[in-house]
Amino acid sequence: MRKLVLSFFLLLFSSMTSIHGQVQTSKIDSLLEVLPRLHGADLADASLELADAYLYLTPEKTIEYGEKALALLADSDRSNELCYAKLLIGTGYIAIGEFNKGEEFITPALSLARKIKNAKYISIGLSALAAFHMNTGNYAKAMELFKETLEKATQAGLPDWEARAKLNIGSLLTNQGDRAGGLRYMTEALAYFESSGNAPVVARIMNNIAVNYHAWRDYDLALKYYRKTLRAYEVSGDLLGKVVVLNNIGEIYKDKGQYDMALQYYDQIFDLAENNSISDFYLAIGKVGLAETYLLKGNNSLARDYANQSLHVFDSLGMKEGEINANLILSQVNMHEDKLVRANEIVDACLIEAKAIGLKELIQKAYLLKSEILQKQKDDSGALENYKKYVAIADSLKLEKQTHQLALHRAELDLSEKENEIELLQKDNEIKDLQLIKQKSQSRTFIVAIALLLALVGLSLSYNKARKRANDLLQQKNKQIIEQHEELLRVNQTKDKFLSIIGHDLRNPIGAFKDMVSQLAEFPEMFDEALRSQILEELRDEAESTYFLLDNLLLWAKAQKNSIQFKPEKLKLNLVIKNNIILNSRTATRKKIDLKANIPEEVLVYADHNMVDLVVRNLLSNALKFTPENGKVDILVKPVDANFIEVSIKDTGVGIAENDLPRLLDPNDHLSTYGTSNEKGSGLGLVLCREFIEMNGGKLEIQSRVGRGSTFSFTLKKYRADQA
Repeated sequence: MRKLVLSFFLLLFSSMTSIHGQVQTSKIDSLLEVLPRLHGADLADASLELADAYLYLTPEKTIEYGEKALALLADSDRSNELCYAKLLIGTGYIAIGEFNKGEEFITPALSLARKIKNAKYISIGLSALAAFHMNTGNYAKAMELFKETLEKATQAGLPDWEARAKLNIGSLLTNQGDRAGGLRYMTEALAYFESSGNAPVVARIMNNIAVNYHAWRDYDLALKYYRKTLRAYEVSGDLLGKVVVLNNIGEIYKDKGQYDMALQYYDQIFDLAENNSISDFYLAIGKVGLAETYLLKGNNSLARDYANQSLHVFDSLGMKEGEINANLILSQVNMHEDKLVRANEIVDACLIEAKAIGLKELIQKAYLLKSEILQKQKDDSGALENYKKYVAIADSLKLEKQTHQLALHRAELDLSEKENEIELLQKDNEIKDLQLIKQKSQSRTFIVAIALLLALVGLSLSYNKARKRANDLLQQKNKQIIEQHEELLRVNQTKDKFLSIIGHDLRNPIGAFKDMVSQLAEFPEMFDEALRSQILEELRDEAESTYFLLDNLLLWAKAQKNSIQFKPEKLKLNLVIKNNIILNSRTATRKKIDLKANIPEEVLVYADHNMVDLVVRNLLSNALKFTPENGKVDILVKPVDANFIEVSIKDTGVGIAENDLPRLLDPNDHLSTYGTSNEKGSGLGLVLCREFIEMNGGKLEIQSRVGRGSTFSFTLKKYRADQA
C-alpha cells in the first residue's frame, strides 16, 4: 500500500506549473538574479513566481518565498495574489508531509478564493484540502472535495483542472481498492495531459498506472512503466518524483522476493538525501520499505528499528496509512518473537484504524496477521474466523483483477480480429484488381481480333502494340506474383524458425521448470531445507533466462514483420549501462566476475532508448555467460570522431573461433552455444543487436580469440543541441 499512497500524494502537487524541469531551473536562476533589485509589488510578484517554480524541485523553498510574498502583500488589497501566496505555502507544507500546517493556510485561502470567485484558485484549494484529508485518514471527505473540484472546473471551463480532478479521483479510487474505476479516470486524464504536452504530470500518471499493474502482480509491465517514469524525472530534475519511483521499484523487488535488489533501490533514496533536501515524510516511507524487507529476510532487530523510526514521523504528521503500515510490521516482529499478547493488541488497533479509513488491502493484511497470531495462541476458531474475513476481501480484489484481465483480453482479441479482417480485405482487393486487369486484357485482345478481320494489313501494327502492352503488363504481374511468393517463403521460414525456437529452447526449460515445481509441491518431504533453497535459486535463474529468451524472441519476430517503431531521443548513456549492471549483478556475483564500467555522466547520445537498452543487456549478458569464474568484464566508452562515440564490452571469456564469427550475425543461422555454467541462448540476441544498432546509424564489430576473450563494440550518434 505504501507505493499507492506515495504515488497518489505527489500527483496532487503538479497543480501549479507544467513547465519542464530544466526550464524551471533557468527561470529560478533568472529570478534570483533580479530579485535584489526589486521592491514593493514587483518583489512580491517575483517571490510568488519563485515559490511556484520551486514547487517541483524544493518545496521548502516554495514555503520560504511564499511567506516572503505574503508578508509583502499583508497590507495591500491584492486579493488574488494574497490567495495565491497562501495556497502556495499550504501546498508546500503538504508536499513535505506537514499536513496540519498546510491545512492552516489552505482553509483560509479557499475561503478567500470563493469570495473573489476565482475558479482556478478554488480548484487548487479544494485539491490541496482533499490531500490533507486523504493523508490524515478521511478518505470520504477527500473524495467529496475532489468531486467538487471536478464539478467547479467543468463549470468554469478549466480543462486543465478538470483533468487533474479526474486524475486525483482515479488515484483515490485505486488507493481504496477500486483499481478498474481508478484506471478509467487516470486514462482519461492521461489523454488530456499527453495532448497538452505536460510532461511532469504525464510522468506521474505513468507512475500511478504502474502502481495498478504492480497491484495486479504484473511486475514486468509495472517495472517498464516505473523505469519510463524514472527517466522522465531524471531529465526534468524532479527530485521528489525520483524518490517516489525508487521506492516503488524497491517495492516490486521486495514483492518478487529479491530482497537484496529491493535494498539497493531503497538505499538510493537515502543516498539522494545526503546531497539534497528531502523531508522526513519521504524518508519515513523508504524506511517502512526497509523495515518490511528486513522482516522478510528474518532480521527482526533492523525491522523493528526502521518501523519505529518511520512510525515516529507518521505519528507526528498524523499520516494514518503510514502509521498502520509501520504498526503492522511491529505486530509481525512481536509475533516472531513470541510476544503474542502485544502483537494481538497492535493488530487490533490497526484493524480499527484501517476500517475507519476504508483501505481494503490494509484490512485484509491485518485479518491475515491476526489469524496467524491466534493460531500461535492455539485459538483455532478465532484464527479460522479471521482467515475467512481475509479470504472474503481477497475474493473481492481477485474478482476485480479478473475483470480487468478479461477486459484486456477482449481488447487484444478485438484488435487481432480487426487486423485479420483488414489483411483479408487487402488480399481480396488484390485478387479483384488482377481479375479486372485480366478482363481488360481479354477485351483488348478481342477488339484487336475483330480489327484484324476487317483490316489485317492496315491494323497489324496497332495489334502488335496492344499485344506488347498486354505482355508487359502480364510480365509485371508475374514478377509481382513471384516477389509475393518469395515473401511468403521468407515469412514461412521465419515462422518455422520461430516455432523451432519455441519447441526446443522454450519448451524444454519450461517443461523442466514445471516438473521440478510439481515435485516440490507434491513431495516436499523429499527435499531438506538446503536442497530446497538450492533448487529455488536454480529455478529463479532458469525463469529469468527463459524470460530473457522470450523477450528476444518476440522482439525478433516484430523485427521480421517490420513493426518496431524507431524513436530516437536524448539519452544519458551511463544511466542505461548502470541499470543493466544492476540487473546482471547477481550473475556476476555468483560467478565471481569483476564487472566494471567507466562511463562519464556527460556522455549523451541520440538514439532509441529501448533499442540501446536491449543491445547493452544482450551484450553484457553474453559477456557474463561466456566468462568463467574469477574473470573480468569491462564496459568502456570513447569518442570515435565529432559525430560518433564507441561503446565496448570486453571480457576474458572463452572466445569465439574465427570460422564462427560470420555465423554470429547471420539472420538465417542463429548460432547458439552453452555458456561456462551451461547457460542456454537462442542465438537471436546478436542478430537483434546488429539490426538495432544499424537502425540507430551505428555499426557493430566483434574481435575475439579462442581462450583470450572477446570485445563487442558498437557506435552511436553523439547528441547535438539541434536534435532536441
